[in-house]
Amino acid sequence: MLAAILPYEANKTWTIGAVNIEGNRITKNQIVFREIPLKVGMRVTAGELPDWIERCRQNLVNTLLFLEVIPTIDSIRDELIYFSFKLKERWYIMPLPYFEIIDRNANQWMVEQKASLKRVNYGINFLWDNLTGRRDLLRLNFINGYNRDYQIYYERPYIGRRLEHGFVVGASFSRQKQIAFANDRHKQIFYPDRVESDIDFVRTHLQIEGGYTYRKGAHYRHGVRLKYIRQTIADSISELINAGKDKSYRPFFPDNRNRLEFLHAEYYFQLLKLDNNAYPWKGTGLGVYLTQRGLGLSNMNLWQLYVKAGQYLPLGRKNALSFLGLGLVRLPFNQPTFNLAGLGYGDMYMRGLEYYVMDCVAGGVLKTTLRNELFQINLPTVFRKSDKYHTIPFKFFAKIYGDLGAAHLPFSNAGILNNRLLYTYGLGLDMITYYDFVAQFDYSFNQLGEKGLFLHFRQEF
Repeated sequence: MLAAILPYEANKTWTIGAVNIEGNRITKNQIVFREIPLKVGMRVTAGELPDWIERCRQNLVNTLLFLEVIPTIDSIRDELIYFSFKLKERWYIMPLPYFEIIDRNANQWMVEQKASLKRVNYGINFLWDNLTGRRDLLRLNFINGYNRDYQIYYERPYIGRRLEHGFVVGASFSRQKQIAFANDRHKQIFYPDRVESDIDFVRTHLQIEGGYTYRKGAHYRHGVRLKYIRQTIADSISELINAGKDKSYRPFFPDNRNRLEFLHAEYYFQLLKLDNNAYPWKGTGLGVYLTQRGLGLSNMNLWQLYVKAGQYLPLGRKNALSFLGLGLVRLPFNQPTFNLAGLGYGDMYMRGLEYYVMDCVAGGVLKTTLRNELFQINLPTVFRKSDKYHTIPFKFFAKIYGDLGAAHLPFSNAGILNNRLLYTYGLGLDMITYYDFVAQFDYSFNQLGEKGLFLHFRQEF
């Protein structure tokens, strides 16, 4: 139906006569219309209209409320144009069995930890997205296994007449049977070194948080959060750190204490102008996060700035080039191990150095990727009468990539990978499907002469 506008001259002007939506059985109309910048009475040209409609579709897809968003021009009469969006809502209630490895990535678990089932968490992850139809989220976790983890979390992003303000509240309590308390030659040192089923817990964590969010329009987000955090670790860890002075182990908590209690404040800003937040092909993404731990009320004192920025450039219909940069700096530099996680943790990893960690007070990674869309297959399911799930689409992409990175650590326990330029490169295959599931299969090479196949399940933004 969008092709109906093609016979017209690019400067042909219409007035939006109506915008209709269908298929949102749970999501409130005002939440949908909030993401649609085209309004009744607006005047647009034939040349502009496809971009406007695509922008509306992308905004709706990035709410993560819908499996598909299908725009349709219903009719063009005189100077008026009428169009609609057909929405396929996701399944919002997910009381799912929970299974998670506790190591930093799948390769570390399979190779270094021999795929030990003692190093997994299992339980129930109850997720109720779009609880009241206003894009709010309720999460309840009951996790057993390697850790004990209990969590309740509620986020309401839209309140007020203009749907620009929101809030979040939550609390969690967890206990761990093992803790990585030091870094030796870019390998985590664990206490105890082996996990037995009857071992005592060596770390406890309590967190209570609340926050405020502000989102004007579809692309800009601001938020502040305040957390109360209390942690304790086993006395033996402080003793091991003292005994490891020849290896320059740093205190895990400030002053080598076994108990830590502090406030954590965070402000963040996000700019997400992407066609798909989980696997972008086109657009710009930016996240800036400023953190303060301690607030002058404890012996904890950390200022941290973390930035994540991506630029995605389509090259024709089947190819795209992307640049993703991540960087952080911490002040003051004199920090305990608790505050030094750098390269190898979370998003700040280099493809090909997954087996290594680099503590740092400043560091960054630049990832460059050239991708090619290969094909899509639609696998039939047992739900043949379902409009949403009679088939499940899988898209496959080939890629080549190269990463640059560095991790600055001005202490005597800095390893051979700290304070130098690092590089890796490789090729791989990505697969994406419903619910923003992204699987990445990377065959990587690093400057140490090592190579290997690595597996990741990670979204871009």
